[in-house]
Amino acid sequence: MTASLGSKRGKRIVSLPSILCFMSLIVLYLTVWSNMSFNTFVSKVNQIFVNSESNISYSYCITDSTKYKRTPYEIGDDDALRMQNLLKKWPVGKPKAFIYYLIHSNRTSMFLESIRLLDIRFNNQYNYPVIVFHENISLDKINNIRSSSKSDIYFQSVVFEIPDFLPQNFTQLSCHWYLGYKHMCRFHAKLVYQQCIIRDFEYAWRLDDDSKILRPINYDIFDYMRERNLQYGYVYVNSDRPSCTVNLWTNARTYVKSNSITPTFFDQWKENQMYYNNFEVSRLSLWLSDDYQKFIDYIDRLGGMYYYRWGDAPIKSIAVSLFVPRNETHCFKDIGYEHQIFKNL
Repeated sequence: MTASLGSKRGKRIVSLPSILCFMSLIVLYLTVWSNMSFNTFVSKVNQIFVNSESNISYSYCITDSTKYKRTPYEIGDDDALRMQNLLKKWPVGKPKAFIYYLIHSNRTSMFLESIRLLDIRFNNQYNYPVIVFHENISLDKINNIRSSSKSDIYFQSVVFEIPDFLPQNFTQLSCHWYLGYKHMCRFHAKLVYQQCIIRDFEYAWRLDDDSKILRPINYDIFDYMRERNLQYGYVYVNSDRPSCTVNLWTNARTYVKSNSITPTFFDQWKENQMYYNNFEVSRLSLWLSDDYQKFIDYIDRLGGMYYYRWGDAPIKSIAVSLFVPRNETHCFKDIGYEHQIFKNL
Protein backbone atom coordinates (compact mmCIF):
# COMPACT_ATOMS: atom_id res chain seq x y z
CA MET A 1 0.00 0.00 0.00
CA THR A 2 1.39 3.39 -0.89
CA ALA A 3 1.85 5.45 2.26
CA SER A 4 0.95 9.10 1.90
CA LEU A 5 2.72 11.68 4.02
CA GLY A 6 1.55 15.19 4.73
CA SER A 7 3.43 18.33 5.56
CA LYS A 8 2.27 19.13 9.10
CA ARG A 9 2.99 17.75 12.51
CA GLY A 10 -0.01 16.81 14.57
CA LYS A 11 -2.83 14.37 14.61
CA ARG A 12 -2.37 10.91 13.16
CA ILE A 13 -5.61 9.29 12.12
CA VAL A 14 -4.27 5.77 11.90
CA SER A 15 -4.18 2.99 14.42
CA LEU A 16 -1.16 0.68 14.08
CA PRO A 17 -0.06 -2.33 16.04
CA SER A 18 2.88 -1.31 18.16
CA ILE A 19 5.34 -3.53 16.35
CA LEU A 20 4.55 -1.98 12.97
CA CYS A 21 4.81 1.51 14.41
CA PHE A 22 8.18 0.67 15.93
CA MET A 23 9.47 -0.73 12.65
CA SER A 24 8.33 2.33 10.71
CA LEU A 25 10.18 4.60 13.13
CA ILE A 26 13.34 2.61 12.52
CA VAL A 27 12.91 3.09 8.78
CA LEU A 28 12.31 6.82 9.28
CA TYR A 29 15.49 7.10 11.33
CA LEU A 30 17.50 5.26 8.69
CA THR A 31 15.97 7.46 5.99
CA VAL A 32 17.16 10.67 7.64
CA TRP A 33 20.53 9.15 8.58
CA SER A 34 21.25 7.85 5.06
CA ASN A 35 19.69 10.74 3.12
CA MET A 36 17.34 8.22 1.51
CA SER A 37 14.93 9.70 -1.05
CA PHE A 38 11.35 10.26 0.03
CA ASN A 39 9.91 7.84 -2.56
CA THR A 40 12.28 5.11 -1.33
CA PHE A 41 11.04 5.78 2.20
CA VAL A 42 7.44 5.42 1.03
CA SER A 43 8.33 2.10 -0.58
CA LYS A 44 9.98 0.85 2.63
CA VAL A 45 7.00 1.81 4.78
CA ASN A 46 4.79 0.13 2.22
CA GLN A 47 6.70 -3.12 2.63
CA ILE A 48 6.26 -2.98 6.41
CA PHE A 49 2.56 -2.20 6.40
CA VAL A 50 1.55 -4.68 3.71
CA ASN A 51 3.66 -7.79 3.98
CA SER A 52 0.78 -9.78 2.52
CA GLU A 53 -0.71 -7.83 -0.36
CA SER A 54 -4.01 -9.68 -0.10
CA ASN A 55 -4.67 -8.13 3.32
CA ILE A 56 -5.67 -4.56 2.56
CA SER A 57 -6.55 -2.26 5.42
CA TYR A 58 -6.93 1.43 4.83
CA SER A 59 -6.38 2.03 8.55
CA TYR A 60 -2.66 1.50 7.87
CA CYS A 61 -2.38 4.53 5.59
CA ILE A 62 -0.12 7.22 7.00
CA THR A 63 -1.90 10.48 6.25
CA ASP A 64 -0.27 13.07 8.47
CA SER A 65 3.40 13.30 9.40
CA THR A 66 6.50 15.45 9.17
CA LYS A 67 7.84 16.19 5.68
CA TYR A 68 11.53 16.47 5.05
CA LYS A 69 13.82 16.95 2.04
CA ARG A 70 10.98 17.68 -0.35
CA THR A 71 11.46 16.83 -4.05
CA PRO A 72 9.25 17.79 -7.02
CA TYR A 73 7.92 14.23 -7.08
CA GLU A 74 6.28 14.38 -3.67
CA ILE A 75 3.37 16.58 -4.62
CA GLY A 76 0.99 13.60 -4.66
CA ASP A 77 1.58 12.98 -0.98
CA ASP A 78 0.08 16.33 -0.06
CA ASP A 79 -2.74 15.64 -2.48
CA ALA A 80 -3.80 12.59 -0.46
CA LEU A 81 -4.42 14.93 2.48
CA ARG A 82 -6.19 17.40 0.22
CA MET A 83 -8.46 14.60 -0.98
CA GLN A 84 -9.41 13.75 2.61
CA ASN A 85 -10.36 17.38 3.18
CA LEU A 86 -12.48 17.31 0.02
CA LEU A 87 -14.35 14.26 1.28
CA LYS A 88 -15.12 16.00 4.57
CA LYS A 89 -17.02 18.65 2.58
CA TRP A 90 -18.59 16.25 0.07
CA PRO A 91 -22.11 17.32 -1.02
CA VAL A 92 -24.89 15.33 0.61
CA GLY A 93 -26.51 12.96 -1.86
CA LYS A 94 -23.71 13.09 -4.44
CA PRO A 95 -22.04 9.72 -5.14
CA LYS A 96 -18.56 9.56 -3.66
CA ALA A 97 -16.70 8.97 -6.89
CA PHE A 98 -13.54 9.88 -8.74
CA ILE A 99 -12.08 9.58 -12.21
CA TYR A 100 -8.55 8.27 -12.56
CA TYR A 101 -5.71 7.96 -15.03
CA LEU A 102 -2.30 6.33 -14.96
CA ILE A 103 0.04 8.36 -17.12
CA HIS A 104 3.66 8.34 -18.23
CA SER A 105 5.75 11.48 -18.41
CA ASN A 106 6.31 11.16 -22.15
CA ARG A 107 2.58 10.92 -22.90
CA THR A 108 1.31 14.04 -21.15
CA SER A 109 0.28 15.76 -24.40
CA MET A 110 -2.04 12.83 -25.13
CA PHE A 111 -3.45 13.03 -21.63
CA LEU A 112 -4.07 16.78 -21.91
CA GLU A 113 -6.32 16.16 -24.91
CA SER A 114 -8.13 13.37 -23.06
CA ILE A 115 -8.86 15.50 -20.00
CA ARG A 116 -9.82 18.49 -22.15
CA LEU A 117 -12.55 16.38 -23.75
CA LEU A 118 -13.54 14.92 -20.37
CA ASP A 119 -13.92 18.44 -18.98
CA ILE A 120 -16.08 19.90 -21.72
CA ARG A 121 -18.23 16.79 -22.21
CA PHE A 122 -18.76 15.68 -18.63
CA ASN A 123 -16.77 17.05 -15.73
CA ASN A 124 -17.31 20.79 -16.09
CA GLN A 125 -20.93 20.01 -15.25
CA TYR A 126 -20.58 17.22 -12.68
CA ASN A 127 -17.29 18.19 -11.03
CA TYR A 128 -15.76 14.92 -9.84
CA PRO A 129 -12.13 14.82 -8.67
CA VAL A 130 -9.58 13.42 -11.08
CA ILE A 131 -6.68 11.38 -9.71
CA VAL A 132 -3.56 11.13 -11.84
CA PHE A 133 -1.25 8.29 -10.86
CA HIS A 134 2.22 8.70 -12.30
CA GLU A 135 5.88 7.77 -12.05
CA ASN A 136 7.99 10.85 -11.40
CA ILE A 137 6.33 13.45 -13.58
CA SER A 138 8.17 16.73 -13.21
CA LEU A 139 6.71 19.59 -11.24
CA ASP A 140 6.58 21.70 -14.41
CA LYS A 141 4.39 19.10 -16.12
CA ILE A 142 2.18 18.80 -13.05
CA ASN A 143 1.66 22.57 -12.99
CA ASN A 144 0.96 22.58 -16.73
CA ILE A 145 -1.69 19.88 -16.32
CA ARG A 146 -3.35 21.74 -13.45
CA SER A 147 -3.46 25.00 -15.41
CA SER A 148 -4.82 23.28 -18.53
CA SER A 149 -7.90 21.74 -16.92
CA LYS A 150 -10.89 22.99 -14.95
CA SER A 151 -11.10 19.67 -13.13
CA ASP A 152 -9.90 19.36 -9.56
CA ILE A 153 -6.81 17.20 -10.15
CA TYR A 154 -4.94 15.18 -7.54
CA PHE A 155 -1.54 13.66 -8.25
CA GLN A 156 -0.23 10.48 -6.68
CA SER A 157 3.20 9.09 -7.47
CA VAL A 158 3.62 5.33 -7.74
CA VAL A 159 6.66 3.08 -7.89
CA PHE A 160 6.67 0.03 -10.15
CA GLU A 161 8.84 -2.97 -9.34
CA ILE A 162 8.91 -6.64 -10.24
CA PRO A 163 7.08 -8.45 -7.40
CA ASP A 164 9.29 -10.10 -4.78
CA PHE A 165 7.89 -13.54 -5.58
CA LEU A 166 9.29 -13.41 -9.15
CA PRO A 167 12.96 -13.63 -10.11
CA GLN A 168 14.31 -10.25 -11.19
CA ASN A 169 15.67 -11.82 -14.40
CA PHE A 170 12.49 -13.75 -15.28
CA THR A 171 12.03 -14.93 -18.87
CA GLN A 172 8.91 -14.04 -20.83
CA LEU A 173 7.39 -17.25 -22.16
CA SER A 174 5.01 -15.84 -24.78
CA CYS A 175 3.34 -12.60 -25.85
CA HIS A 176 6.57 -10.66 -25.38
CA TRP A 177 5.75 -7.14 -24.24
CA TYR A 178 7.70 -4.35 -22.65
CA LEU A 179 7.97 -4.46 -18.87
CA GLY A 180 6.27 -1.12 -18.25
CA TYR A 181 3.08 -2.40 -19.86
CA LYS A 182 3.03 -5.41 -17.54
CA HIS A 183 3.54 -3.14 -14.54
CA MET A 184 0.59 -1.09 -15.79
CA CYS A 185 -1.62 -4.20 -16.02
CA ARG A 186 -0.74 -5.21 -12.47
CA PHE A 187 -1.46 -1.69 -11.24
CA HIS A 188 -4.95 -1.61 -12.76
CA ALA A 189 -5.76 -5.16 -11.64
CA LYS A 190 -4.47 -4.89 -8.10
CA LEU A 191 -2.25 -2.08 -6.87
CA VAL A 192 -4.59 0.83 -7.56
CA TYR A 193 -6.96 -0.49 -4.89
CA GLN A 194 -4.19 -0.29 -2.29
CA GLN A 195 -3.67 3.45 -2.73
CA CYS A 196 -4.57 5.58 0.30
CA ILE A 197 -5.83 8.42 -1.85
CA ILE A 198 -8.90 6.43 -2.99
CA ARG A 199 -10.10 5.41 0.43
CA ASP A 200 -13.66 6.25 1.45
CA PHE A 201 -14.84 6.47 -2.16
CA GLU A 202 -17.67 4.37 -3.55
CA TYR A 203 -17.15 4.50 -7.32
CA ALA A 204 -14.28 4.91 -9.77
CA TRP A 205 -14.15 5.68 -13.49
CA ARG A 206 -10.92 4.59 -15.13
CA LEU A 207 -9.77 6.17 -18.38
CA ASP A 208 -6.52 5.83 -20.32
CA ASP A 209 -4.33 8.77 -21.27
CA ASP A 210 -5.50 8.38 -24.89
CA SER A 211 -9.20 7.93 -24.08
CA LYS A 212 -11.51 10.41 -25.79
CA ILE A 213 -15.09 11.29 -24.86
CA LEU A 214 -16.61 12.15 -28.23
CA ARG A 215 -19.86 13.89 -27.29
CA PRO A 216 -21.53 15.40 -24.22
CA ILE A 217 -22.68 13.04 -21.47
CA ASN A 218 -25.85 14.69 -20.24
CA TYR A 219 -26.31 12.69 -17.05
CA ASP A 220 -24.22 11.77 -14.01
CA ILE A 221 -22.92 8.27 -14.75
CA PHE A 222 -22.17 7.64 -11.07
CA ASP A 223 -25.75 8.53 -10.15
CA TYR A 224 -26.85 6.18 -12.90
CA MET A 225 -24.77 3.36 -11.41
CA ARG A 226 -26.02 3.96 -7.88
CA GLU A 227 -29.71 4.34 -8.70
CA ARG A 228 -29.72 1.04 -10.62
CA ASN A 229 -27.51 -0.85 -8.16
CA LEU A 230 -24.89 -1.49 -10.84
CA GLN A 231 -21.41 -2.71 -10.01
CA TYR A 232 -19.67 -2.61 -13.38
CA GLY A 233 -20.00 -0.39 -16.43
CA TYR A 234 -18.25 -0.65 -19.80
CA VAL A 235 -18.59 0.40 -23.45
CA TYR A 236 -17.37 -2.63 -25.40
CA VAL A 237 -16.49 -6.33 -25.21
CA ASN A 238 -13.70 -7.79 -27.31
CA SER A 239 -11.18 -10.65 -27.16
CA ASP A 240 -7.55 -10.89 -26.13
CA ARG A 241 -4.85 -12.81 -27.96
CA PRO A 242 -4.65 -16.48 -26.87
CA SER A 243 -0.84 -16.19 -26.82
CA CYS A 244 -1.18 -13.52 -24.10
CA THR A 245 -3.66 -15.39 -21.91
CA VAL A 246 -1.92 -18.77 -21.84
CA ASN A 247 -3.25 -20.77 -18.85
CA LEU A 248 -5.23 -17.83 -17.45
CA TRP A 249 -8.65 -19.42 -17.94
CA THR A 250 -7.33 -22.84 -16.90
CA ASN A 251 -6.07 -21.40 -13.64
CA ALA A 252 -9.30 -19.49 -13.12
CA ARG A 253 -11.29 -22.71 -13.47
CA THR A 254 -8.92 -24.40 -11.02
CA TYR A 255 -9.47 -21.58 -8.55
CA VAL A 256 -13.26 -21.81 -8.88
CA LYS A 257 -13.22 -25.55 -8.29
CA SER A 258 -10.73 -25.59 -5.42
CA ASN A 259 -12.59 -22.81 -3.58
CA SER A 260 -16.10 -24.20 -4.26
CA ILE A 261 -17.19 -20.93 -5.89
CA THR A 262 -20.58 -20.67 -7.54
CA PRO A 263 -19.95 -18.23 -10.40
CA THR A 264 -22.56 -15.73 -11.51
CA PHE A 265 -21.98 -16.11 -15.28
CA PHE A 266 -18.40 -17.37 -15.71
CA ASP A 267 -19.66 -20.55 -17.36
CA GLN A 268 -21.31 -18.44 -20.08
CA TRP A 269 -18.32 -16.12 -20.51
CA LYS A 270 -16.26 -17.15 -23.54
CA GLU A 271 -12.57 -17.83 -23.08
CA ASN A 272 -10.36 -14.83 -24.02
CA GLN A 273 -13.43 -12.55 -24.01
CA MET A 274 -12.93 -9.37 -22.02
CA TYR A 275 -14.41 -6.00 -21.22
CA TYR A 276 -12.49 -3.25 -22.99
CA ASN A 277 -11.66 -1.69 -19.67
CA ASN A 278 -9.78 1.45 -20.69
CA PHE A 279 -13.27 2.82 -20.02
CA GLU A 280 -14.44 1.23 -16.78
CA VAL A 281 -16.95 2.51 -14.23
CA SER A 282 -17.13 0.34 -11.14
CA ARG A 283 -18.21 0.13 -7.55
CA LEU A 284 -15.06 -0.07 -5.43
CA SER A 285 -16.58 -2.55 -3.00
CA LEU A 286 -16.29 -5.14 -5.79
CA TRP A 287 -12.49 -4.84 -5.96
CA LEU A 288 -12.04 -4.44 -2.20
CA SER A 289 -14.15 -7.50 -1.38
CA ASP A 290 -12.57 -10.61 0.11
CA ASP A 291 -13.69 -12.54 -2.96
CA TYR A 292 -11.74 -10.36 -5.36
CA GLN A 293 -8.74 -9.84 -3.10
CA LYS A 294 -8.24 -13.59 -2.67
CA PHE A 295 -8.73 -14.16 -6.40
CA ILE A 296 -6.33 -11.44 -7.54
CA ASP A 297 -3.70 -12.52 -5.01
CA TYR A 298 -3.91 -16.06 -6.41
CA ILE A 299 -3.68 -14.85 -10.02
CA ASP A 300 -0.90 -12.39 -9.21
CA ARG A 301 1.33 -14.98 -7.57
CA LEU A 302 1.10 -17.30 -10.57
CA GLY A 303 3.24 -14.71 -12.37
CA GLY A 304 1.29 -14.80 -15.62
CA MET A 305 1.13 -11.02 -15.84
CA TYR A 306 4.88 -11.12 -16.40
CA TYR A 307 5.64 -14.55 -17.87
CA TYR A 308 2.92 -14.05 -20.49
CA ARG A 309 0.91 -10.87 -20.60
CA TRP A 310 -2.18 -11.55 -18.58
CA GLY A 311 -3.77 -8.14 -18.83
CA ASP A 312 -5.94 -6.40 -16.28
CA ALA A 313 -8.83 -6.55 -18.77
CA PRO A 314 -9.17 -10.36 -18.97
CA ILE A 315 -8.34 -10.79 -15.27
CA LYS A 316 -10.99 -8.32 -14.12
CA SER A 317 -13.47 -9.61 -16.69
CA ILE A 318 -13.14 -13.10 -15.24
CA ALA A 319 -13.65 -11.63 -11.77
CA VAL A 320 -16.83 -9.82 -12.86
CA SER A 321 -18.17 -13.06 -14.37
CA LEU A 322 -17.39 -14.85 -11.11
CA PHE A 323 -18.70 -12.40 -8.52
CA VAL A 324 -21.12 -9.92 -10.13
CA PRO A 325 -24.67 -10.80 -11.25
CA ARG A 326 -24.95 -10.07 -14.94
CA ASN A 327 -27.88 -7.73 -14.37
CA GLU A 328 -25.55 -5.56 -12.24
CA THR A 329 -23.32 -4.84 -15.25
CA HIS A 330 -24.15 -2.20 -17.84
CA CYS A 331 -22.95 -1.29 -21.32
CA PHE A 332 -22.88 2.49 -21.81
CA LYS A 333 -23.76 2.24 -25.48
CA ASP A 334 -24.92 5.86 -25.55
CA ILE A 335 -21.52 7.30 -24.59
CA GLY A 336 -19.40 8.41 -27.53
CA TYR A 337 -15.94 7.04 -26.85
CA GLU A 338 -12.69 6.48 -28.72
CA HIS A 339 -9.55 4.60 -27.77
CA GLN A 340 -6.94 3.91 -30.43
CA ILE A 341 -8.72 1.99 -33.25
CA PHE A 342 -11.96 1.51 -31.31
CA LYS A 343 -14.69 4.11 -31.64
CA ASN A 344 -18.18 4.02 -30.11
CA LEU A 345 -20.31 6.60 -31.91
